[in-house]
Amino acid sequence: MSDTVDGPDGASVVAASHQRVGWFELFYDLVIVAAVGYAGHTFADNPTWGLGIWIAAWTLIMFTLWLLTSLNNNLFRGDRPWRRMLGLVQMLALVIAALGTVSDEGLSNSTGFVALAVAFGTIAVMYAIALRDKSSDRRDERLLAWTSGLAAVVLLSGGFLSDSAEWTATGAPTWIIVVGIGIAAVPLFGIVVGRVANRIDHEHLAERLGQLVIIVLGEAFMSLVSALGGMSSIPNPLFFVLTFLVVFAIWTLYFSSVLPAGLPSTSGRLRLWVLTHWLLMFGAVASAAGFASVTLVPFGSGAAAEATEWTTLPLAIVMGSLTLLTWLGSSQFTGLARLHLAATAALVVLAISALFFSSRGNNWEVVLGSLVVLVDAVVAVRMVRPYREAAVEFG
Repeated sequence: MSDTVDGPDGASVVAASHQRVGWFELFYDLVIVAAVGYAGHTFADNPTWGLGIWIAAWTLIMFTLWLLTSLNNNLFRGDRPWRRMLGLVQMLALVIAALGTVSDEGLSNSTGFVALAVAFGTIAVMYAIALRDKSSDRRDERLLAWTSGLAAVVLLSGGFLSDSAEWTATGAPTWIIVVGIGIAAVPLFGIVVGRVANRIDHEHLAERLGQLVIIVLGEAFMSLVSALGGMSSIPNPLFFVLTFLVVFAIWTLYFSSVLPAGLPSTSGRLRLWVLTHWLLMFGAVASAAGFASVTLVPFGSGAAAEATEWTTLPLAIVMGSLTLLTWLGSSQFTGLARLHLAATAALVVLAISALFFSSRGNNWEVVLGSLVVLVDAVVAVRMVRPYREAAVEFG
């Protein structure tokens, strides 16, 4: 398909044809999600509020790297050897960064910071090389090159921290992460995504995001399998089944109500639409970790309160993200958006109840929260009827 955009003289022109998502891009997405999944597995072992906040930040770091790399592929077409080599370096670096900064065990924090610096450094080099072949104004791409390089320098300073440096609200590691990632993320989400809206291949970006969502949801099953590994039986078959059903319901909701609406038509909505995918990723990963935790505890035998809280709350984040994405893509508050909002409100109530009321090991909040998501998916499919539309189209 071709898109119509404004040309230099203000007239409408036909943009280049839609580019297909490459196999190397898929390989890259798998590694990004593996780094996010490692954080999720760590969180499943210790689902506390402090670690949950860090997992949210780590997911944002990975999503920022993913979007910077994806935009480079989108704006500068072609399967280039230099892009593959830099992509491989970045993938190696972000895996090392995960091992060094996500968990207290394993590699040192200083190693993790250096690896993050290398990852953002590869982004700066990607844009610098691509810009050599462009004679027209590419101020946004130059901005990404400079901010990614500056972020790499700031993150590199973390390599000089001692291993005893604490990750507190006022600690040096925390501030280095906030400043370094902020330098790269704020211009990306706040300025560039909106300004390049009329130049990017919308179908390519939508496919990449859909592909990323699929892999993230698949990671939920990996969290479950990892948690059950080595056991002779499944401690809680109910939540084992609910994990599969809820993940499938989230997949159904995304591909029946979010992607069909397409990307938003205005730059402001597009920026928020893209950023909301970070919340969706975090909610999905945290939900998977929560389900893995409660699946390990027999129903009614007692469970850590955090496991219940970090199952219902992330589900609320997922449904809230789907509400925003549906509204932003449709440019109006449709019946689907209202349906998702009602489900979000119900899940927020359940999450709050999990904070103040004990379920005595039954985790009824998780059961009810799962039913809310499943009912939302069933009703949404009946409202959209994607299968009937597909039958009409191909029949």
